[in-house]
Amino acid sequence: MAKVAVEYREVVMRSLAVCCTALFVAAFAACGGGSTKTPVAANSGPTPTPAPTPTPKPVGVVLPAGMVCPDPTPPPMLSMKVTIQAQDGNKLRLDSKPQVPNTDNYCDKVGFGAFKFCDTRVEGTSDRVACDYLATGMADNGRWGPNWYYNDKPCGSDESTCVLNPDNQYLAIGKAKGTYMACAADIVPVDPNGSRCGEITVQ
Repeated sequence: MAKVAVEYREVVMRSLAVCCTALFVAAFAACGGGSTKTPVAANSGPTPTPAPTPTPKPVGVVLPAGMVCPDPTPPPMLSMKVTIQAQDGNKLRLDSKPQVPNTDNYCDKVGFGAFKFCDTRVEGTSDRVACDYLATGMADNGRWGPNWYYNDKPCGSDESTCVLNPDNQYLAIGKAKGTYMACAADIVPVDPNGSRCGEITVQ
């Protein structure tokens, strides 16, 4: 009888072991079974091409290709000098040119002597035009030289009073009494005691 009880107990233990093993295997499989799955990357399409970096715009006046104003370059502007170059009846030929202070003996270095102010270069020198361009900048119409005004209105807006010279932005034709003004570009540096404009009043 005792032998039968022992055998019965061994059968029960084996059955429990089998059941436990089966349950363990099922649970392990449900949790992934230890298998390693490689994640699949989502298809995001072709890599976008980065936008090109914009080219920075030059700061200040940039002279036309091939033109050079050698050292010493003009100091910040003192004023635009406006004069009557000639007169024909009621027509006035107006001239303008930039004036600069004698900063660091600039006027002496370019041939004027110890003046308090001077032109950018002596009239007739080969680099006079380039240095005037550098000191004045470009007008709103895209030509090198100052913007012209008659009684605070753009020269050319009323051709009965003022017109621009067709070949030279530094020149204008006045046809009436009033104030004519020439102004350098806004990007041109100006002396603390100076102005980018100059004017003349015709009585």
